[in-house]
Amino acid sequence: MQPLLDSLALPEALHEASLETLEALSQEIRDRIIDVVPRTGGHLGTNLGVVELTLALHRVYDFRYDRIVFDVGHQAYPHKLVTGRNPDFEKLRQKDGLCGFPSPEESHFDNFLVGHAGTSVSSALGLVLGYGMQKDPRKTVAIIGDGSMCGLAFEGFNQAGELKKNMLVILNDNKMAISPTVGAFSKHLNRLRSGDTYTNMMKEMKHTLQHIPMIGESLEGMREKMLLSLKEHLLSDRFFSNLGFNYFGPVDGHNLEELIPMLENLKEHDEPVLLHVMTEKGKGAHGADQDPYKFHSPPSPPKKKVSSKPKALGWSEAFTTSLHRQAEKDERLFAITAAMAAGTKLEAFIEAFPDRSIDTGIAEAHAVTMAGGLAVTGARPVVLIYSTFLQRAYDSIMHDVCLQPHCPVIFAIDRAGLVGDDGPSHHGVFDIAYLRHLPGMVLMAPRDDEELEMMFQWSLKQNQPVAIRYPRGNVPEFQIDLERPAIEPGVPERLKEGGSVAICAYGAMLPEALEAEVLLKEAGVDASVYNLRFAKPLKEEAYEEIFAQHDLVVTVEDHVLMGGIGSAILETVSLKGVDTSKMLRLGIPDAFVAFMSRPEQLASLGLDGVGISKQVLDRVSSSVAQEA
Repeated sequence: MQPLLDSLALPEALHEASLETLEALSQEIRDRIIDVVPRTGGHLGTNLGVVELTLALHRVYDFRYDRIVFDVGHQAYPHKLVTGRNPDFEKLRQKDGLCGFPSPEESHFDNFLVGHAGTSVSSALGLVLGYGMQKDPRKTVAIIGDGSMCGLAFEGFNQAGELKKNMLVILNDNKMAISPTVGAFSKHLNRLRSGDTYTNMMKEMKHTLQHIPMIGESLEGMREKMLLSLKEHLLSDRFFSNLGFNYFGPVDGHNLEELIPMLENLKEHDEPVLLHVMTEKGKGAHGADQDPYKFHSPPSPPKKKVSSKPKALGWSEAFTTSLHRQAEKDERLFAITAAMAAGTKLEAFIEAFPDRSIDTGIAEAHAVTMAGGLAVTGARPVVLIYSTFLQRAYDSIMHDVCLQPHCPVIFAIDRAGLVGDDGPSHHGVFDIAYLRHLPGMVLMAPRDDEELEMMFQWSLKQNQPVAIRYPRGNVPEFQIDLERPAIEPGVPERLKEGGSVAICAYGAMLPEALEAEVLLKEAGVDASVYNLRFAKPLKEEAYEEIFAQHDLVVTVEDHVLMGGIGSAILETVSLKGVDTSKMLRLGIPDAFVAFMSRPEQLASLGLDGVGISKQVLDRVSSSVAQEA
């Protein structure tokens, strides 16, 4: 029999589909996700948890006209499968395939490209206000949850509740963010979830009241008030009602018989409504329900390496190993992360030092501001956050750390640079630009784990904020017979001495620079290779010397060119009257980089060894031709 995903005219057919058909389709969707995601990489657990919810929403609403807004877009795979994208699902997160998040460029059923948390309520409210101005009666639904109830979300709730606009917010409560949800709001939801007492007593009360003879409409109204009062008393829930939302739930997010009538009723409300839906993260996948973090986003299958042989050591693990060693010797150290304890490999540290570590949840600005407060007391706070999420704390970095005198916060910027198939919402390619111009900030990037530890130890001796960036993936291993120089602010390390060309690479781009040096030598061009180490400060004399000794100076970075380290070097030497026409800056242009593997991204940008060597040869050939 032909699968329903192929035989039904989706999503239109869902409006008339029987309950049996919807349940069969939900199993097909689950099977499809479980089959594809382990092969392509992607988000497994959350998508398995929202299958029935997605079908119920498409059953009740017509999203060709109505609008659906996802929070943390990795909840959207079932939505993709029922909106015509099943044939392309095999290429999820692959080059020229489907995005791992909602994408308006991919389908008119998607309204925003979203990969960060807490945005859905504000975005949905913007849609509601815009359509209201046009007297357009279409409905808007926001799906929040999976840890997205952060500060931005509450700002949206506050505004939406005050304006009393017609919108439905669904709180997908799966008890998790990526790792277990933390904080007071999580405990509030736990109280709401304690549904057995509430549900059983409500059923008993309804049953009892239904057998009381009604004496006019006043007693009917009294019964409803009694039920409402009982609900509020048992749930102790005034939180969302105080924000101006009419609260319903909690309901079973896997029960279509319960979900569909509830959504049909709520669709007729002309006010802000919150529906609290309980789902099971990883439902239907063996092991995923027991270990939802592990199955949140299974790693992509190994891809062919194009550069240095990797050690069996990830960058995140390398940093936290160093952090752990230092914490055993230095009682001032305090580690902070924002819902990424597992991703940053901080879990073991938190277990070992529970009084000197904290996970703030998805609250990056709070994490940074709190770190500033810790630093003022003499503690040495270390903030471990992905580059893409640290962007959300920009004002706190400026105002609550850099602006404060002697505020030595250390930022461990994980997932810096291109991150592969997570795509443009997750690339860490802006951190040099948004940190470099802040007074007092020091920026560094190591070439390997040994240099990472050297930089961390050096940072602990400073009395100012320091940021150390490192990429996703494993630490490279270099075959270099040179004694490591000590960390000297602004001074690069020369790894290879060559002829007229200097290739200056920052951090994660060093393997590609060394590969390019080999290819250039084969083409008859000798090149020096420098490990830049610092993006700020830059020692003027060191760079004047590099320019004086070479006819072409090439900077290589996995960061946007505007405001990156190439720009920093250009600014530095131009002030000294150096001839900057001999400079070639290689990096990411003024565009968002599409999702594909990191090697494919580097190749597409001309930042792999082949691409770097080709651009250098083109520049050398052009210079020779001009001289001739």
